Amino acid sequence: MFVSNVSLKSISFRKAVEGTTTILIKEGKILEENVKKEKYTVDELMEQLRKKDIFYVEDVAFAMLETNGELSVLLKKEKQNVTREDLLIKGEATRLPQTIIMDGNIMKEAVHELGYSVAWVKEQLKKKGAAADKVFLGQADSAGHLYLDYYED
Repeated sequence: MFVSNVSLKSISFRKAVEGTTTILIKEGKILEENVKKEKYTVDELMEQLRKKDIFYVEDVAFAMLETNGELSVLLKKEKQNVTREDLLIKGEATRLPQTIIMDGNIMKEAVHELGYSVAWVKEQLKKKGAAADKVFLGQADSAGHLYLDYYED
C-alpha cells in the first residue's frame, strides 16, 4: 500500500520501481542495444509481432516494450488499415446486433429495440424461405442484415 501511494505521487520513484517503456523498433529498424538491455531475444520479438499479425519488421514505425512486458506496436502509415475517417465518410453510431429469434421463437422486445416489427421479421424469413420454428438462432442489426442458424444444418 505504501509503495502504491508513493508511486502515485512521485514520478522518479515510479520509474525506479516499475521501470520505463523501451523502444525496440524504430522506423522498421530493430534497436539491438535496447533489445539486449531488456534481455529480449529476436525470437521473442518476432513472436510478439506475429501475435499482432505483423510479419515484416520493416512495416513497423515503433514497437515499444511496456513496463508490464507487453509489446505495443504502431505500424507505418502506409501499412495501417484505411478508416472511414481517412475516406472522409461519416458513419452512424454502431449498435449491437440483437438476437431476434431464439429456439424458434421471435423475441418481440429485441425486434422493437432495433426499430423493426414482427411483420418485418416474418417478411425477412419469407424472403429466405424459412420459418421461425425452424430457426435455432436469428440475429439482426440496425442495417437490416439478418443471420439465421437453423436446427437442421
